[in-house]
Amino acid sequence: MFLSVFGHINLDIIIKVEKIPEEGSIPVKETVIRAGGTARNIAYVSGLLGIDVEIFSRIGGGFPKIHIDELTEKGVNVDNIIVKNEYGMSPVCFIVSDGSRQVAFIDQGPMSEITYYKNLPRGEWIHFSTGNPEEYIKIKKLIRGKFSFDPGQEIHYRYNREKFSEMVDRTEIFFANEIEFEKALEFMDESDILEKTKNVIVTMGERGCMLISKEGKIILPAYSVKKRDTVGAGDSFRAGFYAGLKNGLDLINSCKLGMKVASIIVSKGGIPEKLPNINTLIKSL
Repeated sequence: MFLSVFGHINLDIIIKVEKIPEEGSIPVKETVIRAGGTARNIAYVSGLLGIDVEIFSRIGGGFPKIHIDELTEKGVNVDNIIVKNEYGMSPVCFIVSDGSRQVAFIDQGPMSEITYYKNLPRGEWIHFSTGNPEEYIKIKKLIRGKFSFDPGQEIHYRYNREKFSEMVDRTEIFFANEIEFEKALEFMDESDILEKTKNVIVTMGERGCMLISKEGKIILPAYSVKKRDTVGAGDSFRAGFYAGLKNGLDLINSCKLGMKVASIIVSKGGIPEKLPNINTLIKSL
């Protein structure tokens, strides 16, 4: 097993608007209902890219089974998805998107509680994304491996300095977007973060990404594409990044592969059922 991913599987209700308002009401251009969630998206795209991946998550008893079957069809191991019947079809994430910016509202459902999994992760890489930090801190202490920490938007309301410090400690990579990285810098200085993790990868949307280590900072430009929607792009970047590592690329070229995969998702307005062959993608970098 190359990759173990902890985090959310959501039912995403995406509300597309012309521009996200400060207040008041505006017309909706389109409403889309589909599977999402940080862990689901990373695992699904990883499966498309030929990565051996397992997912650790929790869903309600009414969550549409078809979306779990979709993961299985892409080769994702779903043995560690816990079903909690009392939580209905949750988790549900309501996403308002204008194509560039997003505002999300999450019904956590069973992801709001602490429930330990029967099995420990088997991956060479263990990716902790959104979820309960107390749970992840305990799991992290039980295992050895290459850890990545990727709290996403939950860094704003599920983390404080102590929890952040515990989770970023002994990691190979801390993933964040620019806003999330700013929040991380409220917990500790960049130099202190780099005492705990080897690398920080900051995604910057259409401006690319930044790789930070003790050796310095490298900014890599994004691939220019016609943008339809950015929902799922960050998670797809992570899957592409891991595909790079699995195929022997260094960190810089793995970031480039992550951006290449993310650019495809942005241009298509969502995660497709197929992606180009991994060798074709690598040759296009």
